[in-house]
Amino acid sequence: MKALDIGIEGMTCASCSTRVERALGKLPGVHAASVNLATERAEVRFDPQQVDAAQIATSIRETGYTPLLDEVELVVEGMTCASCVGRVERALTRLPGVLEASVNLATEHAQVRFIPAMIGVDELAAAVSDVGYAAHPLDEAAAGGSEEADKRRASLHAMSRDVIVAAVLALVIMVLSMGTAYIPALDRALTAASPFAHFWEWVQFALASVVLFGPGRRFFRPGLIAYRHLSPDMNSLVATGTGAAWAYSALVLLAPALFPLVARHVYFDSAAVVIAAVLGGKYLEELAKGRTSAAIRKLVGLQAKTAHRLDESGAERDVPVSQLHTGDKIVVRPGERLPVDGRVFEGRAHVDQAMLTGEPLPVSKGEGDDVVGGTVCQDGRLVVEATSVGRDTVLAQIIKLVESAQTGKLPIQGLADRVVRVFTPVVLLIAVLTFAVWMAMGGNISMALVAAVAVLVVACPCAMGLATPAAIMVGTGRAAELGVLFRKGEALEALSHVDTVLFDKTGTLTEGRPTLVDRGGADAAATLRLAAALEGASEHPLGRAIVAAAKEQSLALPAVQDFRAVAGFGIEGRIEGRTVRVGARRFMERENIDLGDAQKTATRLEGAGRTVVFVAAGTELLGWLAIADRIKPEARAVVQALRARGVQVAMVTGDARGTAEAVAGELGIDEVHADVLPQDKAQVVIALQQRKRQVAFIGDGINDAPALAQADVGMALASGTDIAIEAADVTLTRGQLGEVITALDAARRTLGNIRGNLFWAFFYNILLIPIAAGVAVPIGIHLNPMVAGVAMGLSSVFVLGNSLRLKRLKAYRLPTAAPSKAPVSGAPARAGAHS
Repeated sequence: MKALDIGIEGMTCASCSTRVERALGKLPGVHAASVNLATERAEVRFDPQQVDAAQIATSIRETGYTPLLDEVELVVEGMTCASCVGRVERALTRLPGVLEASVNLATEHAQVRFIPAMIGVDELAAAVSDVGYAAHPLDEAAAGGSEEADKRRASLHAMSRDVIVAAVLALVIMVLSMGTAYIPALDRALTAASPFAHFWEWVQFALASVVLFGPGRRFFRPGLIAYRHLSPDMNSLVATGTGAAWAYSALVLLAPALFPLVARHVYFDSAAVVIAAVLGGKYLEELAKGRTSAAIRKLVGLQAKTAHRLDESGAERDVPVSQLHTGDKIVVRPGERLPVDGRVFEGRAHVDQAMLTGEPLPVSKGEGDDVVGGTVCQDGRLVVEATSVGRDTVLAQIIKLVESAQTGKLPIQGLADRVVRVFTPVVLLIAVLTFAVWMAMGGNISMALVAAVAVLVVACPCAMGLATPAAIMVGTGRAAELGVLFRKGEALEALSHVDTVLFDKTGTLTEGRPTLVDRGGADAAATLRLAAALEGASEHPLGRAIVAAAKEQSLALPAVQDFRAVAGFGIEGRIEGRTVRVGARRFMERENIDLGDAQKTATRLEGAGRTVVFVAAGTELLGWLAIADRIKPEARAVVQALRARGVQVAMVTGDARGTAEAVAGELGIDEVHADVLPQDKAQVVIALQQRKRQVAFIGDGINDAPALAQADVGMALASGTDIAIEAADVTLTRGQLGEVITALDAARRTLGNIRGNLFWAFFYNILLIPIAAGVAVPIGIHLNPMVAGVAMGLSSVFVLGNSLRLKRLKAYRLPTAAPSKAPVSGAPARAGAHS
């Protein structure tokens, strides 16, 4: 039986606490639940075999209250393989109050969700330390910054020094042990220089001891700690194999009488070369792991470190960015990065926003314009009033999203985790059996030892541990550089399986605002000029589209008198001495204005999804204006690209079926869901899922939250400043439809890469462990421990190198023949005057 003590927010009366108690009491395995309204805490006694702490917290949330949970990211030092990951995860999840722990070997971070009322961060770090690893909370201010980079450089420098020492000494040992067999002159020289029998073997002993207990301490210390905790890992395998070879050889030197003549061989060369080879592989692995996190470092590098803050007297003072607060006024000079998100208070300059929008051309910013931290002021001096600082800035949120995606675990990793849990004990058992079988077959302890050491050294759980996280790090990092943010790693795998993409129409496939797309009549120029003058007093979207078109053409608008809105028909007023009317067809018919041939034109345009507005002066029709929500230029090419990738495309909209089908026809979309209210879009997603479809919903994130949350993958087109759309699994930060293809390609390529990594990791071990054990000796193939060590070191490097190929991911580029601005769709009908 376990006890859980958890804080709860949102309870206001006794009925609230009673409701929570009832909900908890209904959970299977809960024996007692007591909720105290005064302390806002719940005490729960439960059977961990039937229910866990995470389910209890979920039950509280589903009742309508907020369980007080916290999350921390720990830096874990000293992990070398997937077995280490499993040990740290088990140590954390065993703690009372820990709901979930996810450890990532590639980032060397642990993400822990816990109940702060039951356990603190120091206790979490202590639990990790107890199983042999150093742990401390991630300092967000220094994360990815110079302090972490300095630590990493120092660690790599120390490792490179150890690799050089081990390699040089191992080479000397190999020359002493094997050189005499191939170079007779060397054999004669060494024999002549030897002061006593076996002198050079004692030299090998001394040099091998330096290798094992100098550079080799990296394997022996954690390996022995792992044995103490009954959870052996890769370090344990290397330490056992090389230690056995060294100990056997030392015994041969110290007490040769214990061994038959044929078994008096020393294997100091094998021990030293294995340490050098595995350490060299680990060094290459660390270099490659550094490259996998390059995307995060690049994003962190965009953050300014200091800012010029204006004090009350208007004087500039340089302060660290961490000391800035909302409302501070900050001076940004030409060539400097903006340290915070804010609004221009004074000045004008061109700002390079390529890091956010991907657009190479700088954007002019002046008083009242919003600016984003991390962008570059190219010319001019700006005074910016801070609106978001620290972790609330857009750039900080992007970094947080990328880190969150990289630390997550994918379902595909489950098999590797289950294998790794038993991998090292199984390898140790195989090594013992190998030794026993060789002894039983020939009684040659020397041969038995070589085979057992080869088994221990060749086994590589590291490759299995790195197969998934390394690919996720590179894939999500590269995707972020291309404007695609995965909120969590699981979305990557889910998107790779998507077979149906459901687009919201307005604002996603279309530009989301009415635009004048066509005009005609006896006097088209006067039609637009007079209509814009009259619509200047209107607030309707159609009116704004007409006024915007007139401004684009720099038309001089005349004064309007006696303006009047005619509900349900249109608007009218006196302009230049004439009564001008702008409105729907029924308005013209009510005023007995003959539409002539314009009536047929209007019918044709309306059938194509346009909204037609007529303009008349007195009883004479001047012309007509066609207004539409213009389809994005790239929309058709994106739909075609999705279909070429085997994905079915559907569209959902609140528009009438006629308008919706006109748009779908222009884009080549066969499946249309029309007349759907925003709150009912999620039902469309559910209907598709019930047909066994894997659905990605793509919207603008404004009123699409239910559908984004319901879909297997929710993708939101962001404007750049609203990247943290909570309901979306994937955010397209540049707001371009082409990023949908980029996201799909990134997901599929990354999952393909993970499958390749896992195949290699399993294939390598399944093939080489039996060969190391000696099953191929009858056909003349035997794996020397030295070769086994090199193979083991290179297997992880192969996995990381394969993952790094994802850095070559390219953004989707529109074909040059992509349709331009022809396709349009119906604008929202005027609810009042023009209907």
